[in-house]
Amino acid sequence: MDIAGIAIRLMELLGGPGTALVIAAEALFPPVPGEILLPFAGVSAAANGQHVLVPIFWTTLGSVLGGLGVYAIGRLLGLTRTKALISRIPLMEAKDVDAAMRFFDRWGFPAVALARFVPMVRTFISIPAGIEKMPVGLFAAATGLGSGIWNALFVVAGYFFGQAGGETLEGFVRIYSAVLAVIGIAALIGLIIQRLRTRRRRPTLEQ
Repeated sequence: MDIAGIAIRLMELLGGPGTALVIAAEALFPPVPGEILLPFAGVSAAANGQHVLVPIFWTTLGSVLGGLGVYAIGRLLGLTRTKALISRIPLMEAKDVDAAMRFFDRWGFPAVALARFVPMVRTFISIPAGIEKMPVGLFAAATGLGSGIWNALFVVAGYFFGQAGGETLEGFVRIYSAVLAVIGIAALIGLIIQRLRTRRRRPTLEQ
């Protein structure tokens, strides 16, 4: 069973808290496909007769909790140790932290809120917020605002198709999963190529 399958199983088993846990894990472990999982939260809520606000609440809570986890890492480690940690993670580099720091220093609260709309960036923006000791309440509010809007788009779509059911739902799940799988693979390949090119240039620049 792949990561998405395990995550969906956990959401089905634990309900709302499981959904929050899975979405929180995406912030701490970005390969968890959050955009794939959000519609299924809506589908599940529709199937169980819940109001659409219920899955939006749980997914947004998960986003805030996950963001706070990354925020805590930046706050506890500081800039130098955080960059050293990031540089040890495959496909990530210390310069990613520098870019996030510049973005945060320029935009502050809006940066945290808007970053929730972009995979990977939503993880990195929590780091400078922690390093710069942004008030926890303000960080949680910005994360909740951005995540609430972003999550709602996917959850409501899933909820709509969940209510429709039958072939409409099956078609939605099949097409949506295929499209996101292609996008995810393309993004991963692009990132790997970009990282390899960067590392090949370094020996030349150092000579």
